[in-house]
Amino acid sequence: MSTGNIIIASEKLKLFEIVESWSEYAGYSKEWQDKFWQDLLLHKDVYDEFIYYVEKNDFLCKCSVNGQFITDIFIWEMRKFNIKTDRGRNYEDCDKAEMILNAFRTMLDMKENSERVINAMENKNGADKL
Repeated sequence: MSTGNIIIASEKLKLFEIVESWSEYAGYSKEWQDKFWQDLLLHKDVYDEFIYYVEKNDFLCKCSVNGQFITDIFIWEMRKFNIKTDRGRNYEDCDKAEMILNAFRTMLDMKENSERVINAMENKNGADKL
């Protein structure tokens, strides 16, 4: 076995632990977490975006779905949060971990059905649930 495989396995284990931790913190079920992880592994481009965010606390913005980058989706998640809380801006009590997970979940959903997600983003200002 080459050391390259060990590094990759170690990276995935650490990333899984982060997904598990953030999901629990956000109050998501084990089923939600497992589906997120499985979908993340299926889409290497989104996986790379996610691992970059975890490592750098910043967005890579290399992957897009129908012209939407992770920053676009994250901003939409922030707007949804503002609508939900009826505020004009995000305060310290907003759950950025949840918004990050939701942004990546939305990007993964866009890989499956981008038309529905894009429609919600462009036409409904984030008020509808996905």
